Amino acid sequence: MVDILGQSRTHVRLLDMVSAAATHDVEVLIQGPSGVGKELYARRIHERSQRAAHAFIPVNCGALPAELFENELFGHRSGAFTGARTRTQGLVAEAEHGTLFLDEVDALPLAAQVKLLRFIQQKEYRPLGASRMQHSDVRIIAATNADLLEEARAGHFRFDLFFRLRVVPLEVPPLRERPEDIPPLLEHFLLRYAAEYGRPTVTFSDAALARLYAYPWPGNVRELENCARFLLCAHGGTRVDVSDLPLLPEPKREPPPAVAGAAPSAASAREPFQEAKRRVVDAFERAYLEESLVAHAGNIAAAARASGKHRRAFFELMRRHGLTER
Repeated sequence: MVDILGQSRTHVRLLDMVSAAATHDVEVLIQGPSGVGKELYARRIHERSQRAAHAFIPVNCGALPAELFENELFGHRSGAFTGARTRTQGLVAEAEHGTLFLDEVDALPLAAQVKLLRFIQQKEYRPLGASRMQHSDVRIIAATNADLLEEARAGHFRFDLFFRLRVVPLEVPPLRERPEDIPPLLEHFLLRYAAEYGRPTVTFSDAALARLYAYPWPGNVRELENCARFLLCAHGGTRVDVSDLPLLPEPKREPPPAVAGAAPSAASAREPFQEAKRRVVDAFERAYLEESLVAHAGNIAAAARASGKHRRAFFELMRRHGLTER
């Protein structure tokens, strides 16, 4: 059984909503920033539902190529396309009578969203190459770290699919908004990994504890877990002080040099206008991307939201400037 630790009022209310959602066989949309454990909440819903004896199948929609969406979800029959020599069942069939968890559902292209909407509404699908529709009995739980309503307003996500998924909306807040959950989570991770690594646990100075509670945890629970793992590996059996904590520095607030100095120089006037403009814009874009990724601890989705760009457009801009995920 999945155990989700926390003692804040927000966390307790969220678990009450999870318990209520588990008793009703309806779609659930879990929204929250990366690293808060959205899949854990989805698994808890599944394990407390009448479908607990059947499979929980997680699907990372962001890793599904658009052209393979139908094949991955619905499977295919032998001969459906070149190379399809055998029959293959899709993830929907694997989740039959259980739960299909669609993580990063906002990453689905619009064409795939149409097919997903029809599947949810009709409770049936047609494997590639099949002549007849197949009925499906699965529960859909979706999750996203994007503001799905804003994505719909921007035309990147279908409104009808948004409302179809959002029968029971669950909001998982970032760890910085519920600092009361830090002590039980930290103790849990230290005990868990001390046993796994065969290392003695650590103690903390008052200053180190104060820093841990004041830190904004941009990577949320996942970052806190990795912090505990690092401390046990590097400082097991010792007293940890502030300087020992592997925390990220506070993001810089001043504009990067390339942005501050983006005005054309005297040398710019000696080159064609379009070339000078392209060079300055390229420098600005790259500096903006780098600064934004640092400010959001490498979280592309959060950086894209703050920039006002869709995640796919933001990622394409990163690719153009040779920047990779951090």
